[in-house]
Amino acid sequence: MFCVLQRQKSEHKSLAVVAGLLDFGEELFTVGSWERKDFVSRDGQTKLSAEVFFASLDQRSASAAGESACTALVAVIADWLHKHPTLMPSKAEFDMLIRDGSAEWRNMCSIEAYKGRFPDQHFDLDTVIEAAIRPLSVVSEKSFIGFFQPEGVSDSCNFLQDAMSFDSIWEEVERAGPAIYIVSWNDHFFVLKVEDEGCYIIDTLGERLSEGGSQAYILRFDAETSLHRSPVMESLPQAEPQTKVEAVSPESLAIVEVCKEGDEKTSECEAAPLDGVSSEVVLPTDLTYIGRSACCQFVKEFFAALPLRELQSDIEKGLLGKVPLHQRLQIEFHFTKS
Repeated sequence: MFCVLQRQKSEHKSLAVVAGLLDFGEELFTVGSWERKDFVSRDGQTKLSAEVFFASLDQRSASAAGESACTALVAVIADWLHKHPTLMPSKAEFDMLIRDGSAEWRNMCSIEAYKGRFPDQHFDLDTVIEAAIRPLSVVSEKSFIGFFQPEGVSDSCNFLQDAMSFDSIWEEVERAGPAIYIVSWNDHFFVLKVEDEGCYIIDTLGERLSEGGSQAYILRFDAETSLHRSPVMESLPQAEPQTKVEAVSPESLAIVEVCKEGDEKTSECEAAPLDGVSSEVVLPTDLTYIGRSACCQFVKEFFAALPLRELQSDIEKGLLGKVPLHQRLQIEFHFTKS
């Protein structure tokens, strides 16, 4: 039995060499597993309950050495997904893709033509596609470029009036159906795989999911995935400044609970009297999203919420810094094909 296992391992390693893969010994046989976990956004207002699949490293790990390799990494991963349309990588394959993409990035960093154009070694997607590190291309007609549109900064963001919003992009993504996108936001790239029954986010930087994270990850968004936005106080216009939340009676809150968005009794609720409650008071909101809609909100609440709040604060203080305003709001969905 021992001899049979040794022969199988030897054959597997030989196949890996033939395929041009790096051999990391026993790691070739690491399959990994999906885990159900809860994640809380950095501002503490949103909780995601989803299945996650971790690699054993991320792009900044010593064995990968791909500090700014995210653009090359997403090209390598997207290419793998196109070649294996019904599969997701095992843990060993995921690790190998991260090492392989990081190696491709380091090779690009050694090319003189790129050094002058990208002194920070953070290549854009067009350059990686042109470098042909993988047989991958982007279909511009099916790709989208838009902007997050934070509230309260309309005077500083006039250019957004006719621009595509993130929500509009997501509607187009939903309509387009199964696809593999490379998404660019806040100077980082990740992969979005859309399927009929859900979608996946594949990110090679663990810090993006949780503070201090050091493992690349795959998040699955399906019927079992939920994103819950904790109750926060939303300020509505008030006729009388002295009106406070304490004025809301328990009976009125019960009516408000029934009248949440999407409830079938909305028309009845609109006519229901709220005794002792002004329509201008402050009311709590509590929303839950499932499946692909949870993925949409994840990008907004986990990835974008804090950067957008920081941007709002900078605009109010007149401190926009060297990065152009539109660049801090821009998000891109690149439709890829093999």
